[in-house]
Amino acid sequence: MVACHIDTPYSKAWIALHCREKKDLANGFFESNSKLLKPSATMLGAGALALHYSNLIIVMEKMIKSPQLVGVDARDDLHAMLPSSIRSMLRDRLKGSTGFSASDLILAREWREALGRILGWFSPLAHNMIKWQSEKSFKHQTLVPKTNMMLLQTLFFVNKEKTRAAIIELLVGLNYIWKFEREMIGKGLFESTNFNGILNALTRRV
Repeated sequence: MVACHIDTPYSKAWIALHCREKKDLANGFFESNSKLLKPSATMLGAGALALHYSNLIIVMEKMIKSPQLVGVDARDDLHAMLPSSIRSMLRDRLKGSTGFSASDLILAREWREALGRILGWFSPLAHNMIKWQSEKSFKHQTLVPKTNMMLLQTLFFVNKEKTRAAIIELLVGLNYIWKFEREMIGKGLFESTNFNGILNALTRRV
């Protein structure tokens, strides 16, 4: 659970709601205040983006964990999943980087660490979003308290722009470590195809 004083991608409204939930749950908070669970225009839930962004983050998480298994078709499929707004932002971010060499071990290691930090924050929210969706009953027009509690721990109330920025970072970092591994394999600098083993082995040589 997120502490009330920590700076997060959540909006101030979400944080206030989350902090009040601890005090008011015993008094039937969710049942009497369900209208407060409506996301504002700045949140992913308002634009029905939370579920799609969750799926996107989970796909990237798998790719980042095993970049050696990511083929061209998988990259194309990931690109097809991107909303037009993110695709445009990514294009601007990668402008001028076509054909670049991804052979910097230090940079690859820094990217891996950065991606791990981003996923450490967003991955649980994305997985909770998928779980919430699967457990949601189509027979209920209003959410029961237990489901509301889970919804607070998903991407539903997360700031839309900050989430997009984080996804761009994941995409740029994934692009680098994917190219890094392929270049290293192409140069015959190691035999292992495990990315973590690769970086650890190369780090010991520095």
